[in-house]
Amino acid sequence: MKVRVFLLSLFSLFFFFLPESAFADTCQSATIHVGLALGLPKNQTVSGTLCTPSSYTSGTQVDVLVHGASYNRIYWDFPTNYPQYSYVKKTLGAGRATFAYDRLGTGATSRPVSALVTTGTDSYVLHQIVQWLRDEKDFPTVNSIGHSFGSIMAVDEAATYNDVDRVVATGLSHALGTIFTTGNFPFIPAALDPKFAGQGYDAGYLTSQQNTRGGLFYSSTGDSTVIAEDEATKDVASATQFGNGIAELQVPAGLNISNSVHAPVLVVLGQQDILFCGVLLDCSQDANVQNFEAPFYTSAASLTARTIANTGHDIALHPSNDTSFGIINDWINSH
Repeated sequence: MKVRVFLLSLFSLFFFFLPESAFADTCQSATIHVGLALGLPKNQTVSGTLCTPSSYTSGTQVDVLVHGASYNRIYWDFPTNYPQYSYVKKTLGAGRATFAYDRLGTGATSRPVSALVTTGTDSYVLHQIVQWLRDEKDFPTVNSIGHSFGSIMAVDEAATYNDVDRVVATGLSHALGTIFTTGNFPFIPAALDPKFAGQGYDAGYLTSQQNTRGGLFYSSTGDSTVIAEDEATKDVASATQFGNGIAELQVPAGLNISNSVHAPVLVVLGQQDILFCGVLLDCSQDANVQNFEAPFYTSAASLTARTIANTGHDIALHPSNDTSFGIINDWINSH
């Protein structure tokens, strides 16, 4: 009995003197060498941040986070009122790892000629990241979480390579919304914007016009300090990829690449998303989105569609983000 008490006391002292970092979430920068297509040299680099939780709750899983056009990885770990708008922090708290990275041409990732940044090259880069997470970082379960044009990459990658366990497409439907149909899409060559002038961007790299992101990506509930930070941290997008993505979304159901996705799929849209709601698709009800998207995911193990009230395009950056994250997290845990 005395020996048992002594061992328990020793065990307690061991944990008492462990540094606090032993129980903390950890994040580290990572650089991955990738090629732009199968057979090409891996002469491009992807910059990202791998974060692991203090403990895993449902096996060793990682969410690979794919940002949208004119964003970079900051979208997923947004600094304003931190951690209120951080998908990364919420995911770590839920017991999963995250890998947020800068897509081609953005942030600290390589910037090839813009014409080479297509949906095909970006989805192939994502495929290489998924393989790196599995083979080099030993994650048996990889969930692909996209936002907007990043969701196009997540869908394309899953359809082409069939190597992720789940696909979450936020801020994306196969219906183009009012902002596209009116032809009033406020993007300009990045080289003409003071933020990017003189930095060597070719004419095919675009960014949003100054002070337009609030109207594009947010509903009336958007926080003005978040929108200001969004303007300050905006990034670029490839015009070639814009064209690819918009054309791809208009391919009819049954012929669309999304019909080749076999993993379970979750679609999450803000009800006031003017990029993908309001013309062909009424996003006010889950059932509307479910019925519209179902013909595009006929091979998926399952399809779930959810809408978020009082929310625009950037679901992670609205005050409703706890609701949207809860939906994503619960779905991952049940699929």
